[in-house]
Amino acid sequence: MKKIISILLILTLIPLASAIGTIEETTSVLSIPDIKGSDIVIETSSYSPSPAEPGKYVDVWVTVQNYGDKEIKNSFLKVDASYPFYLTSRDNGVEELKTLHAGGLKTVKYTLLVDDQALGGDYNLGIKFCHDEFCENEIKEVKILISVNTGGKPTLEIGIDDYELFTPGKLGEIIVTAVNKGKLGIQFLTIELIDTEDYDIISVPRKYLGELDSDDFERETYQVYINPNIKNSGEIPIKMKVEYSDSNFKNYESLEEVIFNVYTERDAKRLGLMDKSSSFLYIILALGAGFLGYRMIRRRKRRNVR
Repeated sequence: MKKIISILLILTLIPLASAIGTIEETTSVLSIPDIKGSDIVIETSSYSPSPAEPGKYVDVWVTVQNYGDKEIKNSFLKVDASYPFYLTSRDNGVEELKTLHAGGLKTVKYTLLVDDQALGGDYNLGIKFCHDEFCENEIKEVKILISVNTGGKPTLEIGIDDYELFTPGKLGEIIVTAVNKGKLGIQFLTIELIDTEDYDIISVPRKYLGELDSDDFERETYQVYINPNIKNSGEIPIKMKVEYSDSNFKNYESLEEVIFNVYTERDAKRLGLMDKSSSFLYIILALGAGFLGYRMIRRRKRRNVR
């Protein structure tokens, strides 16, 4: 009798165990749908202020849309903040989307702090779409661009890096330097030297220096001919026209001056800027040539007399 009861009990439990296994198998299949990264579109809807500013907060709105034919549950959107963007102390950068219907979209807002030493330019901000809060099961990652503007006008300094000894009536070279001493980038930089009554620019007067990042510099060499009628040593300003635009494509134009010195030969020798021995040699050669010319003229006269 006991054997019969045991057999009946076993026969009763076998269908029940099979049903439980079927339920568990069905549940495990339906709980995590197959989501393709191509079905998810992540993009920046807007950010404010635009452009962002160093030392201030920027609000970024990110839109996620499900282009697939399956409903997505328990998904997360994470901002991967890196320089020059930082999360606030109360924010871990993760937002739960809960349910994202097929064809539906959701917009998430993030508030980020911009580094107060950030340079002007465009920066990448990483956004991840994940199955879990810690993004161990990442489905898709994109990079969105956020522009940062330091504000104000670029700090461009024009000067002379080096130049030769200039004397009246002589040709020499001068090296003009452009330095970006600000945080805002400079682009399309052009410098044109302008002739005055004191000198003439012999080389191409207008030269393109291009782009200058923060703390960057460029040099250009110009050939300058000094007016031979200058009688006294002194400072002479070189006039130039400077054109450029900042990293936000705002255009600037200005007239600048740099100063260089011109010395008479007498002052240059006295100050040791010109080799006296070489000039003395030129004088000897000139006197010798004059003496030879004088002798030749005398010989011709004697021949004519005879």
